[in-house]
Amino acid sequence: MTNLQEPGTDQHPSPRAGFLPDHEEVAAAVRRRRLRVAAGIFLVAIIGALLLSAAFQASGGRFFIVESPSMGRTAPVGSLVIDRSTTVAELRVGDIISFHPPSAPTSVYTHRVSSISPQGAIRTRGDISGVDDGWVLGQSDLIGKVGVIAPGIGWVIRALPYLLLGGVAVWAVSLRARTPFRRAAYRIVGYSLVVSLTAIILRPFVGIQLLSATADRDSARATVVSTGLLPIRVTAVDGGFIDLVSGQVGHLDIATIASDARYSLSSTLNLPLWGWAIFVVVCAIPLLWVLIVGLPPRTLENES
Repeated sequence: MTNLQEPGTDQHPSPRAGFLPDHEEVAAAVRRRRLRVAAGIFLVAIIGALLLSAAFQASGGRFFIVESPSMGRTAPVGSLVIDRSTTVAELRVGDIISFHPPSAPTSVYTHRVSSISPQGAIRTRGDISGVDDGWVLGQSDLIGKVGVIAPGIGWVIRALPYLLLGGVAVWAVSLRARTPFRRAAYRIVGYSLVVSLTAIILRPFVGIQLLSATADRDSARATVVSTGLLPIRVTAVDGGFIDLVSGQVGHLDIATIASDARYSLSSTLNLPLWGWAIFVVVCAIPLLWVLIVGLPPRTLENES
């Protein structure tokens, strides 16, 4: 028996389950091409950075990440310090140098030159310290003179292994998803978790370090320094507070303390209105990606 078609109806068959219409296949191909191009650019950038780093170190240069707040706002915690080789004769009071202290030859310090004797003996001190370090340096202790200080870049370098390994793991796991829609959804959630866990582990944004404290029976005075990237407000138990930026030292008078002479300090973000706006936008990047870029369309195949 012949099947009849009503006038005006479409005789073309609908897409088979599991297959995308032509325009969706083209869009998927464009996305794959863009990903390949982005991956290629990223790979070239990584290789180029490694080659430049190797050439710089071969010429006597060195890279270090600041781990203590001793240089204050000049080189906050998480700064990348780039040194070039130097000699005692080239140094001047006020120069910032990296060196191995005689008392701890395997450690690396980056401090400012406070004095140089006619015999070439070098004394140093950190910017937030009121006294010279307890050692005298010679040529054999020098690593180099600091040429570049890049605040925050050290945090990025520390985060890269976590982000790369976590990103590869998310990518590999997402390949088990049956559809492009689920793959994209898993990757957005997975990458967001990797970034969040990295921030929790490294804690680059907010941090304080107690430098000194004095207390009597009724009050106390604490000296603290901010070790995070973002501006913070440090608050004492009695409601007193100070606002600090990265590497800044502050003194907080605490009017009341506990009977056992204990007190507590807390820190919170202290951003201006535009800073909070940027912070919210950054946190909302996964949602904005879904709303603006979108996910691949669902296919008709069984996704269970």
